[in-house]
Amino acid sequence: MAVPRRRRAGRPSAAESAETRERILRAAGERFAASGYERALNRDIAEAAGVTSAALYHYYDSKAELFAAAYRRGLGLIESTYREAAASQSGAVAKLCAMVESNVALNRDHPGLADFLAIAPLELKHHPELAALAGAAGLEVPDLFREVLRGGVKSGELPADLPVDTVVHLVTAASYGLSWFHSLLPSVAEHEAVTRAFQSLLQGRLLDRPGETEQEYDGPR
Repeated sequence: MAVPRRRRAGRPSAAESAETRERILRAAGERFAASGYERALNRDIAEAAGVTSAALYHYYDSKAELFAAAYRRGLGLIESTYREAAASQSGAVAKLCAMVESNVALNRDHPGLADFLAIAPLELKHHPELAALAGAAGLEVPDLFREVLRGGVKSGELPADLPVDTVVHLVTAASYGLSWFHSLLPSVAEHEAVTRAFQSLLQGRLLDRPGETEQEYDGPR
């Protein structure tokens, strides 16, 4: 009878490793956002993650690799959240509004994520080694917006001559900006009010005269 192989003493399980890696990446994003890439120290990241510096290097060989991994993690969170939000709605405008709405929960559940993603592209431009490690990361969310907008054009909901790529740039900038801007506002209520205003802009209602109505996004389903 075969004898089950035992995990080597002291070696973390896959679940433990994944949980530790998540803590490290979350702490790294917060420290990079607060101090910038050059000034952020690995020992501070390790302390914030509740691990030793040696353990940190077990998972990531360099600060550059850690930054790139934290960036990919952040983008993955945004993309998966946006895709889930979009899938809950029918129609391009309603999908876009749901994706914008999901920023509220993202900011609540992942403090510091928006600030990190706001500064990350600038750090990639200033440090070629980071850009090389990040590769094509950062295209996922604009590609999702493009997919939704093209679907709206195809269905006839949006104009056939819509400049899709230009609108993608606009919605991407506004979406990331809304996430980042929450830390500058005095309250969660203020951030939600700004989010609602942007949803009204997407729906074409923000500048309507009283009494004029358009199809509205009715919130998460």
